[in-house]
Amino acid sequence: MQKSILNTAVRLAMLAAPVAISGFSTVAVAQEETARVERIEVTGSRIKRIGELAPTPITVITGDSLVSAGVVNVGDLLHKMPNTLVGLSPETSNNTIFASGLNNTDLRGLGSSRTLVLVNGRRFVSGAPGSSAVDLNNIPTAVVERVEITTGGASAVYGSDAIAGVVNIITKKSYDGITLDVSTTQPTQSGGEEEYASITFGSESGRASFITNLSWARQKQISYMDRDYLRDAPIVIRNPRVGAVDFDARNEPNAVFEGLLGRQVLAAYDKTGTFVVGGKRYNFTDSGELKEMALGQPLPPNPNGRVDYLGGEGYVFAENQFLRTPLDRINLFSSMKYDINDNHAFTAEFTYSKTDAYGESSPAFLSFGVLGDNALLPQAARDLIRSTANSDFPDGRVSMGYLASDFGNRRYSQDRTLARIALGLEGFVGDYSYDVYATSGHVQADTEWYGEMFEQRFYDAVDAIELDGQIVCRSAAARANGCLPLDIFGRGIYNQDAYNWVSTDALRRSSIQQHVVGASVSGELFEVPAGGVAGALTAEYRKEKADTLPDPAMRDGLLFNNQSAPLAGDFDVKEMAAELSVPLLADLPFADMLTLETAFRWMDYSTSGTDNAWKIGLNWAVNDELRVRVNRSKSVRAPNIGELYNPPGQTFRSITDWCASSRANALPEKYADNIRANCAAQGIPTSFEPSAEWFSSTRPGFIVGNTELKNEVAKDITVGFVYTPAFIDNFSLTVDYWKFDISDMINSFTGTSLVTLCYQADSLDNPYCPLIERDPQTFEIVNYFEKPVNSAVSRTSGFDIEANYRLATAVGDFGFRLISTYLQERMYNSTGRPDDQVINTGEVLRPKWKHRWTTDYTYADFSAALTMTHRSATVLSNTWSPNVNNYNDVPSYTTFDLTARYNVSPKLQLRTGMLNMFDRNPPRQPGVYDDGAAFEVIGRRITAGLKYDF
Repeated sequence: MQKSILNTAVRLAMLAAPVAISGFSTVAVAQEETARVERIEVTGSRIKRIGELAPTPITVITGDSLVSAGVVNVGDLLHKMPNTLVGLSPETSNNTIFASGLNNTDLRGLGSSRTLVLVNGRRFVSGAPGSSAVDLNNIPTAVVERVEITTGGASAVYGSDAIAGVVNIITKKSYDGITLDVSTTQPTQSGGEEEYASITFGSESGRASFITNLSWARQKQISYMDRDYLRDAPIVIRNPRVGAVDFDARNEPNAVFEGLLGRQVLAAYDKTGTFVVGGKRYNFTDSGELKEMALGQPLPPNPNGRVDYLGGEGYVFAENQFLRTPLDRINLFSSMKYDINDNHAFTAEFTYSKTDAYGESSPAFLSFGVLGDNALLPQAARDLIRSTANSDFPDGRVSMGYLASDFGNRRYSQDRTLARIALGLEGFVGDYSYDVYATSGHVQADTEWYGEMFEQRFYDAVDAIELDGQIVCRSAAARANGCLPLDIFGRGIYNQDAYNWVSTDALRRSSIQQHVVGASVSGELFEVPAGGVAGALTAEYRKEKADTLPDPAMRDGLLFNNQSAPLAGDFDVKEMAAELSVPLLADLPFADMLTLETAFRWMDYSTSGTDNAWKIGLNWAVNDELRVRVNRSKSVRAPNIGELYNPPGQTFRSITDWCASSRANALPEKYADNIRANCAAQGIPTSFEPSAEWFSSTRPGFIVGNTELKNEVAKDITVGFVYTPAFIDNFSLTVDYWKFDISDMINSFTGTSLVTLCYQADSLDNPYCPLIERDPQTFEIVNYFEKPVNSAVSRTSGFDIEANYRLATAVGDFGFRLISTYLQERMYNSTGRPDDQVINTGEVLRPKWKHRWTTDYTYADFSAALTMTHRSATVLSNTWSPNVNNYNDVPSYTTFDLTARYNVSPKLQLRTGMLNMFDRNPPRQPGVYDDGAAFEVIGRRITAGLKYDF
């Protein structure tokens, strides 16, 4: 066949490109398989293929599956898949402040930053500044055609962040008509209600086709007091003679609290202020009179000596805790295609999303000194405090604990706006397909705090004296700055102007930008005896930038518990990738087809330099019934902007200085020689001892990014088979073994750990010692930097199993699908030292078995689906011992969802369902009963909806 000069040039360029792994099935095999068993075409590489024939494991979730599951958010279904963990979700992010309401997925439990989320095979802008994790709230479910979950060897095809794999969300490309969809979800207990409305319209006439969707979704807040299983959460009896046992707090009040509890009270803080004199605790009436505090049933002291109570006055934990972040979403998505001619087409994609999340936590809780001459106190309180007089405080002094309930809970809103456009030109040049594209994404993420206060102003305002017959702030400088006395020793008795001087709102503005341009070309290069050699060549350039600008008061650390510095960082990367699929054998006994699959990616980061990723594997069709695949690959993850450029944020830690002479006889035996040698190497004399002032307080340090970070590296292997027996129609079984070995993982350590790791090392030449500063004269540790370093290693392995079967009968069609993951090993080592190795296999977040079993039924216009989600029994910790507690075992956990649809007419469809139909709560056990990352925390809920086609 005659070839044009252009065809020849493209073919030679692809052959000259570096070789690695990919997966390309031949058209003949794809057609043959499609004829036998219905398949969904998926994208396992830059060349489309049939999912179960792909050389790397791929799980496919159709858009229809989202509807059947009764969910309106892609993240809600991904969180239930056996091969994923929850990265962040509205059920886990209420107290994460800047990340509240985000919805990230986490393949293999390796971290959201190691899961690459694509939309139509292209990168999507991240959801939070400094992070690479995509917020799934920005993807409207109404336009999802399917979701492909690809694990193993994905970095060679798609680039950085794909260490654990890729979630590729494929959207519908066109639509013909107008569809309105509305639904509601109502829990059987108040809180957590959801509403959803969507309109989709489009056209497929002529050369142009398009689809546009506008959707709105709202989910409401859930507090701990909204759920009975949280109000009556378990606690633990602790008895030195018999250890600890579980119990119901309503029947066994004499206990130590080991988790949130509806009746558990911290008495050290009260809504009117509280203090202790002479062993008795006092607070104030609502009108401001002194009284003895009404305490509940005392619990034995916890390990740090604090005594809590069951009932009584004080800080009731459950009243100030929230389980689910309320979230409003508006999504606008539009995709169009214009066929220029038979061989070339222009594509455009636009996404606009606005999400508003609302976080809430307890009122500010403050502890401060109060003198006996404080003019805001009633006379009885002054007299009582004066009874504590000493040489340092002639008028006496007590420590006051105050819960600022009069000023409301601390609240913060998260307003995120995303805009993204993707333009492309695709088609054929001769025998080769091409795709040229450009995307640009921007996220504006603003966080506003309400009910905040200037901390020092508060202390000045509550410290009042009587001057010239008037009550004024004690500090003359504060009075000059506008300070007015703030009476908090009661309820609602303060002066509003005084509170206005103390209170404030604060804002942090942040933005994210992502720009990508790329091109790919693919096709058959030449023929070999076993068939055609196929290939693909890709080039891509990407630039990302993120910045944050906190309120000036936040930058200066003037607000209660909120200090934040500005962030500014960016990077760019140039990448080239090539893929080859080389048929080695064909039409032989026990080898219908044997194909070598390769891919190679070269990347050049402006931050971490050049690197590469590769994969190589075999795709072996033994016969019509059995396919076998094996892959070996190298993946990389470049450090993200936050890890590189996080601005310094001050922190305080209690530090143990191993070089102090007072520690000489208390050194850990295994590391004693190393500690002595390292201290000596720094010139620290053996007689060195920090000052009493150094010992008397926590030491300041900084949390900060590290521009010297290098790429993480993963070596992974997958081995599996696909079995479609001829004697069972419409049945397939897929089994894959996978293993990930990751080195140079990015990890951060506290200042306390930095000092320990520095001096326990074999020499001072380690990643930790450079992060510690000593005064050259006194030798005292005066600073430390909690920077991320490439220190950790991880090993994860297991099996994925998927079985599908469809049965047609005279009374309807039945479908069965089982997706299971078996976790064989999960090892994590934060430093690489043998002593720091931790095995997480079988712990709460990483059960050995996770299953999702779906049975669906269709008859005429009616369909229904019953889904079971199961996780095997686990333990809280693999390092547990009976001396710690006796509640380490966590039972298995299973939930059921039942949904149904009925087509009333060709235009109208009604839906209903019951999620968590047996109202299964998390195990009633400390440590897990409120764990939204592992268990169903919302409870039973009823769903109803309708769809109408105009």
